[in-house]
Amino acid sequence: MDKKTMTPPEIPAFSPSAAEKIAAFCMYPAAYFYGRFGTSGWGLPIFALIFTGLTELINRGRKRPAESWVWLGCLWLVVLSISFHRARAWGDVLPYLFAHLFAVWWVMSRSGRLMAGKSGPLLLLDGLNAFIIFPFRNFFLRLRTVWFTLTHISKRERARPGTVILTAGALLAALLLFTASAGLLISADAGFAALMSGFESLFRFRLDDDALFTLLISLPIGAYLFGLIAGSAREDEARLRGRGEAVYSGLAVLRRVPNSLWVGIAGLFCLLYLAFFLVQARYLFGAFTRTLPDGFIVSQYARQGFFELCQVMAVNFLLLWLVTRLSAKPVNESAVLKLLCALLLAESLLFAAIAFSKLALYISCFGFTPRRLQSSWLVCVLAAGCVSALYSLLSGKKSFRFWLLLSAVSLAFLHLY
Repeated sequence: MDKKTMTPPEIPAFSPSAAEKIAAFCMYPAAYFYGRFGTSGWGLPIFALIFTGLTELINRGRKRPAESWVWLGCLWLVVLSISFHRARAWGDVLPYLFAHLFAVWWVMSRSGRLMAGKSGPLLLLDGLNAFIIFPFRNFFLRLRTVWFTLTHISKRERARPGTVILTAGALLAALLLFTASAGLLISADAGFAALMSGFESLFRFRLDDDALFTLLISLPIGAYLFGLIAGSAREDEARLRGRGEAVYSGLAVLRRVPNSLWVGIAGLFCLLYLAFFLVQARYLFGAFTRTLPDGFIVSQYARQGFFELCQVMAVNFLLLWLVTRLSAKPVNESAVLKLLCALLLAESLLFAAIAFSKLALYISCFGFTPRRLQSSWLVCVLAAGCVSALYSLLSGKKSFRFWLLLSAVSLAFLHLY
């Protein structure tokens, strides 16, 4: 018998879109601008405007998810708060971190590349894609796009490498000559210098140590950002959805722990908290009557209550996640287990109310400070998480996305302080 020769599947040739070509070239000066002016004055909102424009250019024609407006609004609220010297609640560094988080998440939402199509329980996997996998997998996409563009200037024939080098050299020489000419005009005429005062630093470019360092560091920054924006848009949407469904299917396989065991564990936790409430009632509820337990001062009382809440919430949410994911039958099919989980969430809400009462006592005595505002916000977010989980438990409807969006929007508005 004749053996049929198997031909390997053809790999599609790399061919960037017109939007990718424009964005690739624009990202070079944009990344330099970010490195030099991104943390001073109005540099951040100008870069955010460029970043927004390039993302919209890459995703033009793609359906815009309604959720993406929320993340874009959060991004610009934080950016403008920083520019107007607000954002005092989070110090000098955290507002920039939050702005970057909102920017990356907006790109993921705008491109429709969240694994479930929207924010949800796959948050950690989406974050891994957004911050690591997509940008670094497409780290050299900008370089490939630029090279393809320069070597395919003519539609009829491929340009030679010599032509590419000469073209790039001509563009660079023209830019340097334009910069030098503008600098001479600024030096020669006071009126023109006044007109261009806001842009004078751009036309007095000198390759000193700072400029050289900024130029070098802007190259990986631009490659990362282009990899995020254009790389995420190139990801196969159907494949991402399939991976998300595979994660849920994998979790379903873990449902093997008998419900009776979880009933015993959840009941033990509920009794433990109930006993704690009864024994430590004076310590726990003293803030409601503005009475301090013996040996405590207001600051110590409030701080201890806050950290107790964080620890208890972490334990309770982890326990509830294990119960809902590992129980042999869904929680809604076991009335006793469902009741115990609801009681556990109610006790968590009580912990949140106690922690908030201690913070309120502290604030009423000594006033607001950024740290107290941060603590109050986190207590409210944790309490909202309990309410969200309780609603999902009793109604069977998903509410994690609503809680996530509420937390993000409240965090962004807190920058107005």
